[in-house]
Amino acid sequence: MSNHFYIVTLYNLQLDLDGMEELQGQAIHEFGAQGIEEYSLEESEVDAILGDRSYSGGDLPDELIEEVDLLMKSKPQHLRFYFEETQEADALNFYNYGKDKILCESDFQKADTQDWNAEWKKHYKAIPVHAELCIVPAWEKTASSAEKDLFINPGMGFGTGSHETTFLCLKLFMEELPAFTNILDFGSGSGILGLAALKRNKKALVDFYDIDLEANKNCYHNAQINELDQLSFRLLLPTHRELIKGPYELIFANILQPILHLECLNLKELLPLQGKIILSGLLKHQVPETQELYEKSGYKTLKVEIKGDWGAILMEKNS
Repeated sequence: MSNHFYIVTLYNLQLDLDGMEELQGQAIHEFGAQGIEEYSLEESEVDAILGDRSYSGGDLPDELIEEVDLLMKSKPQHLRFYFEETQEADALNFYNYGKDKILCESDFQKADTQDWNAEWKKHYKAIPVHAELCIVPAWEKTASSAEKDLFINPGMGFGTGSHETTFLCLKLFMEELPAFTNILDFGSGSGILGLAALKRNKKALVDFYDIDLEANKNCYHNAQINELDQLSFRLLLPTHRELIKGPYELIFANILQPILHLECLNLKELLPLQGKIILSGLLKHQVPETQELYEKSGYKTLKVEIKGDWGAILMEKNS
């Protein structure tokens, strides 16, 4: 068992949203980072805002939340990147990349595994999505857990419900769509979207497709945690893409915009007339361009959801 891990911190990043997204993608796919934490305020700065104002239990007032949010947006962003014990060389390479290529302040440190576990658990809380769906960290599962709870084990930067795009996909699915029986989770990661659909309709057939074997392993582990591993689903990689045939009544596609554009017609071929697709992984300013491309390709927009800087589109095949 690993006794320690490595943290690379990049400070005062002056990147726009696209630049931040590209940097995080490079960290995971090129350097092998196991997790990323984004922040702009230190605890001492938050304490300074709170000052003598004290709160025990209950929610913070909206005006105080807005005050913290405005300050966060005015501050440079800092990112922490986590690497496993065996990845010292990867962590050092990424540290040098940040220092020499991104031209920002950077820090390299070694920490105990106990700190790793505590740090991750501190950042993952239950996320209510809908009256009938709540995303819950796997370690909070108990014998009395509610039927609405979907348990996800965070890992490798795959979806946990905490990111706006995953949340929006789940929200659209729970609010707008009936219980489909044939579903494709395209770019499935942790499997959170397809597993939510499978939990809602245990007679459904779900195909999970991802380019990363580790994603499929994480997906299967999450299926086991939710006792869904005996139901009907397949875990597919690019080497078995020919098995993705459809027709699928619903496709989840929570991936980056360039891939959404590249796959537009391919995904359309997998849908029957009036089949539904949820597109996400989109920054708010990218939504109109993607929406226009898909509409010109024979899709009809049913609903657009925005949360923070991110968006999701519910569409159906129209021709």
